Order: sequence, then structure tokens, then C-alpha cells
Amino acid sequence: MASPDKMISVSASTSAASPALTNHSTAPSLGEKTTTIRFVNTKAFWDLINSTDQETLEFYNVSSQDFIRLEQERELRRRGIRFRRYKAEERILIILIPGMPHEQLHLKLYHEARDEIVFMGLRDAWTDCGATTFPGRPGGSSGEGDSSGCPDPQPDGRSWPTLVIEAGDSSSLQKLWQDMRWWFSASDHQVQIVLLAKLDRPGRRIILEKWVETTPPPCPGPITRAAALRQPNCVQNIVIDWTNGTAAEIPASHIVTRGDLRLEFQLLFSRPPINPGEGDILITTPRLQVWASKVWRAVFEL
Repeated sequence: MASPDKMISVSASTSAASPALTNHSTAPSLGEKTTTIRFVNTKAFWDLINSTDQETLEFYNVSSQDFIRLEQERELRRRGIRFRRYKAEERILIILIPGMPHEQLHLKLYHEARDEIVFMGLRDAWTDCGATTFPGRPGGSSGEGDSSGCPDPQPDGRSWPTLVIEAGDSSSLQKLWQDMRWWFSASDHQVQIVLLAKLDRPGRRIILEKWVETTPPPCPGPITRAAALRQPNCVQNIVIDWTNGTAAEIPASHIVTRGDLRLEFQLLFSRPPINPGEGDILITTPRLQVWASKVWRAVFEL
């Protein structure tokens, strides 16, 4: 039986460039080193999971039957790992073993949004989906977000969250862009808002992007089918810088550029705001500063 050490081959190249996106982030490329691991069997898989100090691992040669067995084993072991993405056609499984900074990146941000929903009196009209596994096309891919939620009840025929948050500590922005595109496509456009939160430790900042889908304006000449397709559009790009020489746990130490974060009620609830108190959710600059301070505190408490 092959040992976990013999399973690993490492590629130190940075992530590939993002595919064409509408109004993508102007932030510099934040690359990552990718560890590629050949899947051998479930025992070697779990031996490696239990011994690694890495947050993200990518396995290849994972068949659909292997993936089903790993899901069953995960339930039995009650391990807090996420099968972030399974690509059946490519036989690739991306594993996330989240640390506290990663969890703070998405959980605190999601709680900010949910608190506003509760404040509007809509506690029972919203369901937290957490890191639920959502299948793509039959026989295709599946994915688990970091945090997600949807209206309750959902409109007829819908089963995907309207809001998804993906966090990146070890993951690069390029990988997060890939995740964002998958959510829109795999859900058949039921996902309405994808928030990407990237922790840039060397740059002492957090990058927060809000993505929605829009239909591009028609171009002169015949309208093609491709031109009519909805495209991901980064409609907010917020950068939160931690000021040099200040304490990370103090919210005022974090300078927010291009805040506040707005989440449209119509996109979240699949209906317009009609009752008193209902409206778009606004996560203000002071709340974003508190969020950033919580994330950096988690970094230094490791």
C-alpha cells in the first residue's frame, strides 16, 4: 500500500490567470502554491488529512465512486473538512481544512447580513444553508460554500441559495473567481450574489468583492446567443487596509476604501421589499472595520 508521502507531487506555480470577467477586481494577483496529490485509497487519504498542516489540498484521480465513499467516511468520522469542489469529469477533488482566520472571514460577514435580516423582522423568512453540498449537473460537479442562505420558503423550482460567501486565506483571488463562476453556472443562475473575501496577509489587508450577474448591453449588429448570456460582474470592490503601527484588534485601525457593502433585498428574497422596514441590507464602514479586526485577531491568536 502506498504511503501518504509517496502520494504527493508538488507544483509551485501560481494560479492561472482569471478567465474573462466583467469589471473584475483591480487588485494585484495574489498567487498561491498548489499541492497536487494523487488519490490512492481512502486510508491514505485520511492519513494525509490527519497529518497535514495545509489548509487547501487538491486530489486528482478521484472517481465518482471514490467521492461517494469519501463523503460517507467524512460523515462517520465527523471531520470538519469541506469538499469545496468535486469535478467529476476531471476526477479532481479540492479539500478545505479551514483554520480560524478562514472561518472568521466568512462567518462574521454572514452574521452581519443575517443580523440585518432579523432586524427587519424576517428571521423566519430566511434559512441558513451553511456549507451544504450543492450538486451541479447530473454526473458533473458539486460544491460546498463557506456560508450561504436563501429565502424561506423558496420560489417554486428553486433549491439553491441566493447569497453565497467564499473566503480565501490560503486560496488565491484567481481560485475564488473560479468558485464564483461555478456558483452562478451550476445553480442555473439561481445564486444571485456571491461575496468573495480574500485575506492578504503580506499586504495587511482584506479584499471584499461583490459579484452579481448582469446582461451586457446590446452591441450594434446582429444579436448572437452568446451576447445575450448573463455575465458575472464585480459591482463592489472594497479594500480594508490595516494601518501600520496600530493594534489589529482595534476597529479604527482598519481603513475601508469604497465601503459600505450593499446587498439588494430583491436579489436576496426574490421579491421586492413591500412591508414596512424591508429594504436593501447595508453593512456599514464601521461594521466592516469590526469584521476586519475580528479576522486579524484570529490570525494572531493561532
